[in-house]
Amino acid sequence: MTNKKDCIEFEKQKVEVYEGCEARFKQLLKNSFDMIVLIGANGVQSYVSESCEKILGYKPEELINISVIDKMIHPDDQGRAILALQNIIQNSANGGIQYRHRHKNGGWVYLEAFGTNQISNPAVKSIILNVRDITDRMNAKQALIESETSLRDLNATKDRFFSIIAHDLKSPFNGILGFSKLLEAEVHDKNYEAVEEYAHIIHNASQRAMNLLTNLLVWSRSQMGKIKYTPENCDLEVLFNEIAELLNDSAQQKSITISSEIENNSVVFVDKNMICTILRNLISNGIKFTKSGGTITICAHPKVDEWLITVSDNGVGISNEAIDKLFLMEYSYSTLGTQKEVGTGLGLLLCKEFVSMHGGRIWVESEVGKGSTFYFSIPIVKN
Repeated sequence: MTNKKDCIEFEKQKVEVYEGCEARFKQLLKNSFDMIVLIGANGVQSYVSESCEKILGYKPEELINISVIDKMIHPDDQGRAILALQNIIQNSANGGIQYRHRHKNGGWVYLEAFGTNQISNPAVKSIILNVRDITDRMNAKQALIESETSLRDLNATKDRFFSIIAHDLKSPFNGILGFSKLLEAEVHDKNYEAVEEYAHIIHNASQRAMNLLTNLLVWSRSQMGKIKYTPENCDLEVLFNEIAELLNDSAQQKSITISSEIENNSVVFVDKNMICTILRNLISNGIKFTKSGGTITICAHPKVDEWLITVSDNGVGISNEAIDKLFLMEYSYSTLGTQKEVGTGLGLLLCKEFVSMHGGRIWVESEVGKGSTFYFSIPIVKN
């Protein structure tokens, strides 16, 4: 027969075993890579394991008795979190939901939660969530997506580069070689009227080749990251005058007037070479797509926090379908000018890239048969 002393000793051993198991269990929860959470149907947490401090920076008591979805989950993920909680309540379990939880440092941590409905269990009366930190996995996934996007862009860049070299750059040189041979024959025959005509054609072809080659070299340097953004104070009116003088011959050949509505002392803090490239390409496009006798107007207006610069023409205009493709590398969009001038669309890609390097935007409004207006913005920088 068991005596009273043995019973007391047995009960003591049971307590020691229980306390030992409880201590080990607490250590397991504290050092686990996962969190154990008890949450009610109302979304309020009644228990959070100590591992939350390692994952989220919060102590357990800071996450208890709060509506976690409203207070801690990223606004863009709250809808899915609510649906997942409802799914657990209705279907007893949930296969896992991924969402962003606020970290105490103000950042966001990607979590994945698996839940089991134990609300009807008198010992638990909650939904049990096993929550894991998947931030590294999500960052790796995002890095892979960005890498794939970058690879596609590089392939598009390579394809465009070889297309320009194989066709667009070759074409004007074929014209130069062909007409220079004819020019040689006309000089020999002293047919000076034809000499003048062929010399004019050769000059235009050479100018197109030079413009294309200039854009190609600048673009290739920008793709290799060799063009540095070096802003300085520049007067927009002075920059415009320099570009207008450079393009004056091309405009005069089509009797096109280039005018400016830029105010005196319109000083901006920009990279001079980039802005000149943007203006040169936009005005060149205006000349290309404007008929003889047309006009091109450049305006610049200071807004609250940016300069808005426009290049307008009364040329042939652009269709809505074409506008959507103008600034996209993969479409390689280009059309012939009013006098069959050829192009690659490369100039607009340069404009977009250089405007972006200034932190601005570029877009176009156009109506077929009535002309186009290209807009680009340059943030006002206090230097």
